[in-house]
Amino acid sequence: MTNLIADGLFRVDGDRAVLRGSRRRSTGVVKFPAERPELFDGSPDIQSDIEPIELSTEGTLYTFTTQEFAPPLPYKGSRDPKTFRPYIVGYIELAEGVLVESLIIDAAAADLQIGQRMVSATTTLETEAGESFLTYAFRPA
Repeated sequence: MTNLIADGLFRVDGDRAVLRGSRRRSTGVVKFPAERPELFDGSPDIQSDIEPIELSTEGTLYTFTTQEFAPPLPYKGSRDPKTFRPYIVGYIELAEGVLVESLIIDAAAADLQIGQRMVSATTTLETEAGESFLTYAFRPA
């Protein structure tokens, strides 16, 4: 069984991941992951100033790199050098003006270019313990 990597982070819409962010009504500032109004104890002004929003499912590749070795703990994937597979991570700039750190799938690093159009997707991560988690990612448009 595959679980979502985190509750409330995104929802699945067909083959796309729709990221859940927030916007401050007073300033227009957009955040991802979303600010959680319930964390602002005793401040109804701040709580009412934060509105949940869904972010664009398309963006622009801002920068990227490859992860060639298992990251340090608390990384939960396989740490065995025989089974670890390098992957690509990057920042995607969305129309809302926010940079989202993301896995980049369905592409080789040599085929990516800064400024390239990207679309949201989902991918499955597996832990060393054999658990599977569905997470968001981006891929070339």
